[in-house]
Order: sequence, then C-alpha cells, then structure tokens
Amino acid sequence: MCGALLLPRKKNESSFIRGGNSSNVKQLRSIRIENLNELCLEVLRKYNVNLVEVIICIDKQGVARYLINEPPINLELQKLYESLMETLYTSYFSLESLEDLKKALEKLSSELNLENLLHKYYDIVIYYVYRDVKGYGILDVVLRDEGVEDIELSHWSKPITVVHRDFLSYEALMTNIQFQSDEEARNFIDRLAIKCGKSISIRKPELHATLPEGFRIAATIGEPIGSSPTFDIRKLTAVPIDIITLIKQGVVDHKVAALLWLVNDAKLFYVVIGGSGSGKTTLLNAFLQLSNPNWKIIVVQDIPEIKLPLRPRFIQFYGEDSEELLQRCITALRYRPDMLVVGEVRGKEITALVRAVASGSGSATTFHASTPEEYEMALRGLLSQDLYTMLSLNTALMIYVSRMRRGYRVERKIWKVFEKVGDEWREIFVPDKVDSILKSYTIKRLSKRLLRDDIEAEYEYRLKVLENMSQGYESVERILRRFYGI
Repeated sequence: MCGALLLPRKKNESSFIRGGNSSNVKQLRSIRIENLNELCLEVLRKYNVNLVEVIICIDKQGVARYLINEPPINLELQKLYESLMETLYTSYFSLESLEDLKKALEKLSSELNLENLLHKYYDIVIYYVYRDVKGYGILDVVLRDEGVEDIELSHWSKPITVVHRDFLSYEALMTNIQFQSDEEARNFIDRLAIKCGKSISIRKPELHATLPEGFRIAATIGEPIGSSPTFDIRKLTAVPIDIITLIKQGVVDHKVAALLWLVNDAKLFYVVIGGSGSGKTTLLNAFLQLSNPNWKIIVVQDIPEIKLPLRPRFIQFYGEDSEELLQRCITALRYRPDMLVVGEVRGKEITALVRAVASGSGSATTFHASTPEEYEMALRGLLSQDLYTMLSLNTALMIYVSRMRRGYRVERKIWKVFEKVGDEWREIFVPDKVDSILKSYTIKRLSKRLLRDDIEAEYEYRLKVLENMSQGYESVERILRRFYGI
C-alpha cells in the first residue's frame, strides 16, 4: 500500500489523514533485498534511515543501485497490521503526530485484545503503520533520506531511480522499489496531489506542486498524455546550504563569493544560468545570504525554493503562471524592496526585473541557459527592444553553474563568470586559471556605486572574512550581522 488513509472526518478536528479506501489498507508490503551478496559486486555505503537499512552498491552488471531493506514481516505481523489498519480506518482519530498514532494503536490493540502482539512487534508495527498512514508508503525511506536529492518514476513497470548527492558521478541510482501496476502508480500520484492540496485527473493530467515538507513535485497521470504515470520529486532542504559549505565542497570559489557579496551591496543585477538540476537555485540562495541581514528581500517564485529563514524582513510571494508572477512582482515593487528576486524567469515576470533595475532595487534571478548568447536570445524573445537593451546592459554578472563529468567524477560547480561591457560578454573567472576580477569593469562599477576608492582592499578584506567563516547557515548569519554592525 502506498500513501495515506482516508479516515472519517470529525467536526472541529483539523488534521485527519486522507487517501484511499478500506480495500487498499489490508495488504502489508515490505521492500527487501534478500540476495545482497549475489547481486552486489561492490558495496559503496551502508547506513540506516529509521529502521531501514540502505545499501548503495555496484551490481555485477555495473549498474549503480540504491537498495532498501525494510524490517522483515511474517504471517503473525501481517495479520496484526491488517487488524489494526482495518479498525483504524473505521475509527475517529485525529493523528497530528507520531505520538497520536502510538496512542491510537495502543487503544485499538487493547480493544481487540492484541496488546501482547503489539508489544512483541511494537517498533516494526509503528514503522509500517506510520509509513502508510502519515508517510509516503513504499517511497517513505527515499523521501526521508537526507542524501537523496531527486526521486524519479519514468514508467510504472520500471524501478524508481534516485539521485544521491554523494554519488553524483553515477547520475542516477536504481532502487529495488517498484510499483506493481499502473493503477497503484496512479493511486500513489493521486495521494501525492492530495497531500499538496491539489488534484490530478484525466481532465487535468499534470501536477505541479509542493509537498508539505517543501519538496517540489511534477507528475503526470499517464493517459491521455503518456503511456504511464510518471513523476519527479525534487527534495529541497529546510535550511538552505550556506556559501561556506559550497566553497568547501568546491562548488563556489571564494573569489566569486567575495565579488557577489559586493555586487549585492551595490544592488547590481546578476543572473545565475545553467541547465536543469545544475544547482542554480541553491547557488542563488547562498549568494542572497551574502547581504545586509536588515534588508528587505522579496522573492517571487512558483514554489518556495529560495529561503532566508533567519531574516526578519524576508517576504515570499507565489504565482502559478507568468501572469500571476508578474502581478506579484508589481506588488513587490510597491513594498520598496532592497532586493527583488525572481526564482526563475520563464515569461512576462521578467519585465518586473527591468523595473527593479530602473528603480535602483537590487535584483537577481536564475535562467535556463548555458552561454551568454542563449541568455541574450531568451531575453529578446521575452522583452521589447527597449526593455531588452536596458536589462542586457544592466546585467552586471552572469554566473554559469553546471554538473560536468571529469573522468569518473561528476562535479557541480561554477565554471565561468561573465561581465557585460557594452555589447560584449567577458570572462572574468574560470576555475584553475588566473582570474581577472580585480582588473574587471565590474570592480570599477562597484567602486563608483559604493563610493569606495579602496574597492580592491575591500574585496581582499571580504575574502579574508569568508576564509575565516565557519560552515553552517546560522554561523554565516551571525558573522554577517557582526559585519554589518547589527
């Protein structure tokens, strides 16, 4: 069984589990790999997520695998689970937390005279019932695993694949989690939609939403737009990754970070470009933290990807399409922000960035592009000639981030930084080469914008501050507050 239960709604109780019908709650399904030694040629890592063992290995065909071993079940445990789930389904319980669920199961086991069995299998029963009632069924483990970034279903008859941040060189890992039918996959996606407060059907066969944990989901229900249900779940961290962590991971060079810190202070416009899954949003989020903690920063996005959780004047606006995003941007400008950020430009909302540049507000965004030429082409398609010229000339920096393979490794990092000088894009940073940041036109612009004759010294000072910062979002925030005298 995947997903959650639909328990009868009781008046004046706000949180009830929603989902399928009683015929779907009887079968206990456990995902296990019994022949590990026969399957795996090399085990890369083993660890636990709750009661579940996770094994990442290379099999004898050279395929990278993500395998889970849930607690073993027997006939006695199966019958206990079925009895409790059937009774739970027909009872009235408000299950706000794990403790609420434990109390409900203890009460039900007492009424059914199953207390001894419950105590015998207590932790395992709690795991499976919580997984299927409050969690995400057979996908619960991968959604709770902090190392997993993406979860993908390409066809119901194929295993789920995942992207693990510690094993990016393998691109995707094949799991031992697989739906047993088209209907089961459809039901699972339907439950995901319910958790998001949305719906998906033949009339509306696509889902773009955010799960309660903040994870981004895109899904299709199959026919009429495909041969099978599909989905992609992108997991976003509750606390953003800080700039120092990205520097230590080799994603960002500290020279680029120091430059963006000054660009933020000068309220110049910059754009992070790259392909899907390259880390654009993560990077932009880290750069935005390198700003005055007392600034009013407004982010307009379709889902809450960019977060500044410790900032008292951070505001988020949402919109589902370009028209709504544009309206939110116009509203945001009336709030007189220090920075207006569009999570990702796709359409008309780009005109608000032009207005932000014209008003003197700082601004930034991300863009699907791999070169300055692709960026320029996209701008021409979205803006009139006058607005295109204005935004193009006022784009101070373009930061190109990508996942690239180097031998057996896949590296996610900033590969180039460009500045705009007249009609020309100039490279001012490339990894492992002598940079021209201090000789750049951007440094001269910063000197005039910040009224600093010693801008090179200020740049060097910020380099030292970054070098002495400790990892951790809160740690970076404390240093920034001290830096700005707050």
